[in-house]
Amino acid sequence: MFRKSAVTALLAGVLAVSGTPAIALDSGWVTTEGARMRLVVDPEPDPSGITRGALEIDLDEGWKTYWIDPGASGIPPQIDFSPSTGIELDALRLPAPIRVDDGYSVWAGYKHPVSFALEMKRDGAADLKAKVFLGLCEKICVPFQTEFNIEIPAPADITGTDVKAKVAVEKAFSALPGNVTENFDVLSARSDEDNRTITVDVKVPEGSEDQAAIFVYGAGGWLFGTPEPVISNDDTLRFALPIEGRPKSAADEAELDIVVTLGQQSIEKSVLLETN
Repeated sequence: MFRKSAVTALLAGVLAVSGTPAIALDSGWVTTEGARMRLVVDPEPDPSGITRGALEIDLDEGWKTYWIDPGASGIPPQIDFSPSTGIELDALRLPAPIRVDDGYSVWAGYKHPVSFALEMKRDGAADLKAKVFLGLCEKICVPFQTEFNIEIPAPADITGTDVKAKVAVEKAFSALPGNVTENFDVLSARSDEDNRTITVDVKVPEGSEDQAAIFVYGAGGWLFGTPEPVISNDDTLRFALPIEGRPKSAADEAELDIVVTLGQQSIEKSVLLETN
């Protein structure tokens, strides 16, 4: 997981690269009330062949936007690559959110400028056309919808390094939750007999139990309410979340993405939802 020092070192390194820079793969900013947004792409695939990008959301003071599962209220971000040619979105990855209490609703999201990390698959040159829809909130909530269009050269045609694009993308990926460790892990997720609640067991460093918060996302129509701690046993915590929505075709064991935060630390892990 990159830190600020790593991003600074990267910038110094790419500035030293000779050759003609690749075309600027920056959509330019689109502005609306409360925010502006742009899409940036690093045209050089990573070692696994993935093309990486960043959706940058620059929020005005006092404005907020939502995580992938905001909870019972809120609008999750949506990105549609279907108009594109030669490229497809493989994964949308978000940094750890915070839980926001407006006084009338509680939801997961962001109160400061944020970048979403994009992992994309392509074989050669591509015409990226991305439709993006966000919810923005101050005292009221408004939709922010736009479309970005970026032409991406084939890897063989990239003659240099697009410094600004590379640094913006690395910054987005550096902010993602880290991997689990021996003393900071998601142990299990289980639904009750009535399929109305799930419980999630989390291992945290001893003495940090009061700092822990969790955020749960299930693809395909799962929706979860606000987690509540129900058990604390040494270094193990248990949270209960009401099931607010469930896919009609949900399997007995669905995969959930779970983010756990401890102050500025965060981890992310995919686990199977077990049934009692």
